[in-house]
Amino acid sequence: MKALRLLLVEDSEDDAALLLLRLRQGGYKVHSQRVDTAEHLRAALKREPWDIVISDYVMPLFSGLEALAVVREQNLDLPFIIVSGHIGEDTAVAAMKAGAHDYLMKDNLTRLIPAVERELSEAQIRHDRHAAEEKLRHEHSFRQTLESSIPSGIAVIDLAGRQTYVNPSFCAMVGWTESDLVGAKPPFVYWPPEEAKNIQESLRQIMSNAAASTGFELTFRRRNGERFHVLLQAKPLFDDRGKVSGWLSSTTDITELKRAEDALRQAHDELELRVQERTADLAAAYAQLRNAIQARKRLEHELLDITERERRRIGVELHDDLGQRLTGIAFMLKSLELNLKKKKVREADSAAKIHTLFTDAMNHAKDVARHLTALNVQEQNLSSTLKQLAVQVRTMFKISCSFRSQGRIPPLPENAIQQLYKIAQEAVTNAIRHAKADKVEVRLIGKGGSVILTIRNNGLPFPSMKDQRPGVGLRIMNYRANLVGASLEVKPSKAATLVTCSLPLHAASEERLHDAHAAGVLPQKSDTR
Repeated sequence: MKALRLLLVEDSEDDAALLLLRLRQGGYKVHSQRVDTAEHLRAALKREPWDIVISDYVMPLFSGLEALAVVREQNLDLPFIIVSGHIGEDTAVAAMKAGAHDYLMKDNLTRLIPAVERELSEAQIRHDRHAAEEKLRHEHSFRQTLESSIPSGIAVIDLAGRQTYVNPSFCAMVGWTESDLVGAKPPFVYWPPEEAKNIQESLRQIMSNAAASTGFELTFRRRNGERFHVLLQAKPLFDDRGKVSGWLSSTTDITELKRAEDALRQAHDELELRVQERTADLAAAYAQLRNAIQARKRLEHELLDITERERRRIGVELHDDLGQRLTGIAFMLKSLELNLKKKKVREADSAAKIHTLFTDAMNHAKDVARHLTALNVQEQNLSSTLKQLAVQVRTMFKISCSFRSQGRIPPLPENAIQQLYKIAQEAVTNAIRHAKADKVEVRLIGKGGSVILTIRNNGLPFPSMKDQRPGVGLRIMNYRANLVGASLEVKPSKAATLVTCSLPLHAASEERLHDAHAAGVLPQKSDTR
């Protein structure tokens, strides 16, 4: 069934029911509303869209002509059919002249369905025609706006070379009016006489090929005689049979562009000369800077090496010299303790306590010596050195210190292993001595293209991080990280402090290559310029 939205102006429910029955019998699925006053009619028209209005002609409070006037005042193009039992031919003609589309008698509704179908069809035709006209007006307005706003000059010539169209921009560009230009044939007035032959040849090349031109740089003249540079591009126009019927050209004034190009070319030449003059100075300055950086790096490496050697020397002296002396004193204290016990002197217990305390102090001194001498990492991998560091910390400081390795840890250069180990050692020392931590976790993670070292402790935040002024320990850790191309991050919090050092594997590869050069395995890179 066909849907029909019906606005019914009728005071009789019975007549309205009969009308709806006829429409349903005619194949319509009707959605309707019945009104019988001008107020209700206006409200219904505003509330929703309708396909058709059928109105009684005579009602106690309203009339068909009044209903027609209400529809008209809303500017709605709705089919309006009058159905009445009390309308004469003259009255019906008057209603049609007032704008009604048809009229029917209530006692003869045989024409109801044909009339509704006809009026709905004609309303659709009117709607489509109005839409097409509106689209045409819009396209015409758009074209006029576009033609007036395009900065390029547009001109059209037919196959005979006659100019048939120019836009306002073209007229403004050359200085002649549309009436001066339309209908003219070559040579056109905006062609300089000295350039006419060149322009004619360019147009001949365009018209000899059905394809659009890539563009010609030409010289035109204005009405005041001034010459100016243009870029002319042309495309063929085709008729409804696909044949070329003319040519459309786009003309752009490039005078300022040409001037800018000349100025740019001159500036480029001057810049090239200045670059050539400064190249030697810059190269020399770069060489000096590179040498200074290399010298600084060598000095920094030497300072670190000296520091490590001095640290190991102190550790060895503590272990070999002071350790032996302390061991001798320990033996003497033990001997004293035994003699006093044999003599059953009361001071024997005090001597035993002194011996015990001295032994603890001596063992602690040995642990400090071992900590200062550190580990020999030359023949070990990073995981094993960090594992031994955890064992050493547990033994020496009597705190919880764990190590765990996660993921694949590839072989690393000796220097990278040493620097990462020293970073871990410094972070653990800071955690114990400054943060007063009693639990330290060391983790080594192989992830993606990096090796990540983390040291987490449960102590207080590093004192140097409170005012964002890193102490010596943190600066040394940062420097060690920079030496091997790693990054260092310290995140303090109330619950813990986390030190993270990330070493990209490509940086480790470069470090391994540097070690090979330094060891003489590979030749040094030559300085070529």
